[in-house]
Amino acid sequence: MFQAQDRSLVVISTDVANILVSYRQLSDSSQESAGVLIGERRGVHIVIKTLTEPSRWDIRSRFMVDRVSKHHQKAVDNAFKKSNGEWHYLGEWHTHPEDEPKPSMTDYSSWHKNLKSSDPLILIIAGRTGFWVGKKINEQIEVLQSI
Repeated sequence: MFQAQDRSLVVISTDVANILVSYRQLSDSSQESAGVLIGERRGVHIVIKTLTEPSRWDIRSRFMVDRVSKHHQKAVDNAFKKSNGEWHYLGEWHTHPEDEPKPSMTDYSSWHKNLKSSDPLILIIAGRTGFWVGKKINEQIEVLQSI
């Protein structure tokens, strides 16, 4: 669980956390992985219920990933329908080949260019031993604290 300065919470389900951990780049040949986050908005709080995993069509290398597959959007659409409109796109995740990950300038640039929403979006980077979790509200990105 993570908390913002305004005391709002981001809850990551155990299943989601386990999937993120499974994509850690533990060896020198591990490729970056990425997907989207899906779940519920409960007032100011966000609950991440599921995510998309990389597809064979996504472009992946050691230090780069590009989600080009349409399966990510299809998963969001399906989750929305199956939940009667309760589950939504909540943000993005990807991996970094470092223990305690930090966003790169490329990450910040991509997020500011491509993520436009009036609702807060969650950003997760899974490292080898820890997670970096941020919340993007308009053009501001706040690093969330693990609690």
